[in-house]
Amino acid sequence: MGYPKALLPLESDCFLTWILKIVRNAQLGKPTVVLGYNAQDILPRIREEEIRITVNRKPERGQLSSIQLALSSLPQESIATMIWPVDQPLVSVNLVDKLAHKFIDSGALIAYPIYGKRPGHPAIFHRDLFPEFMEAPLGEGPKQILVDHQADTAFLPTDEPGTVYDFDTPSDYEAAFGKSLDSVMPLKPASSQQAVLEDTGKKL
Repeated sequence: MGYPKALLPLESDCFLTWILKIVRNAQLGKPTVVLGYNAQDILPRIREEEIRITVNRKPERGQLSSIQLALSSLPQESIATMIWPVDQPLVSVNLVDKLAHKFIDSGALIAYPIYGKRPGHPAIFHRDLFPEFMEAPLGEGPKQILVDHQADTAFLPTDEPGTVYDFDTPSDYEAAFGKSLDSVMPLKPASSQQAVLEDTGKKL
């Protein structure tokens, strides 16, 4: 992308604070934010948020390593977690609310939205599946868990394309918002990954 995805502008928010606002309006539990690359640049935007923050000091290990960190920080009384990648912010509070109710009412182990025939985000996973996340190979990610528990999954059909739309390139941003990324984010973070992690460790 060339910029931290968490800080990409979305109305008066950035992607990360937009997602946190949706979670707050849906009255879900206290969110856990896992930072990796550019943690130093992201922290000032979320210091006032009521959240748990953890830093993945080896983000090159992949998405699953961040999920494992988040799961290990959850309170013991948590019965489930909603996993929401920061590059998929265009989801309404109404969908999040419906998804939470779908998960609870169905008694399923997993719940996620379906747009057309495509599975989307965010996704909810029952605590009974947490050990599978912790034991899964880092290079594999959570996909095998979804495959293994299809029979225990509740699907929420939706007409919200944001559930399957992720931002990977500047052209994705321009296609969604009609603005070039360089025009809304003229300055790129100058800090290196190593400096970010060392500095963040001191601040946390």
